[in-house]
Formats: sequence, structure tokens, C-alpha cells
Amino acid sequence: MSTSRPTLPYPALMLLGNVAFIASWIVILKRPEGWQFVGPVLLLLFLALRVGGVWRYALSHPDPAGRTKRSAILSTVLAVLAVCLWVYTWASGPR
Repeated sequence: MSTSRPTLPYPALMLLGNVAFIASWIVILKRPEGWQFVGPVLLLLFLALRVGGVWRYALSHPDPAGRTKRSAILSTVLAVLAVCLWVYTWASGPR
């Protein structure tokens, strides 16, 4: 019997992170009641799941060519750019 605890597989973490990001965009564009709290929480969930998931995978599955680490770096940069775009949309206000 394995002593390690079960965790979500890597693709599931990525999917949940993407769903949180899409939901944060829906919240920022519709601006329902309580959006000031829900939007940033969803965005933090996106960062934790997406970036955390890709780095967890890269560190637990190293390859000699370093492709997983480069993929994690690229994914992190893209996630930061996506968050910057979200913050710009939030700061520009409703149109």
C-alpha cells in the first residue's frame, strides 16, 4: 500500500485553473454584486492552480533536456501577462 496521499492529476489542475480564469473574466466583464471580492479570488485560484500545477509537474518529472522547466517558465510568463490584462480591464472600469 502506498503511503503517498492522492492528488489531482496535472491535466485536472490545469483545467481547473483555466476555468477559474475564464470565470474571473466573466465576473470582471459583467460586474455583478460582490464582484470586487470574487474576481480577485478567482484570479488567485487561477495562479495557484495553473502556475503551481505546472511547476509541480516540472519539478516532479524532470527531463534531461529541460523541456518541462522551460514549459513551466513560459506558462508562468503567460499567466502573468494574462493577470496584467485582467488588472488593466479592472482598472479601466465599465464602458
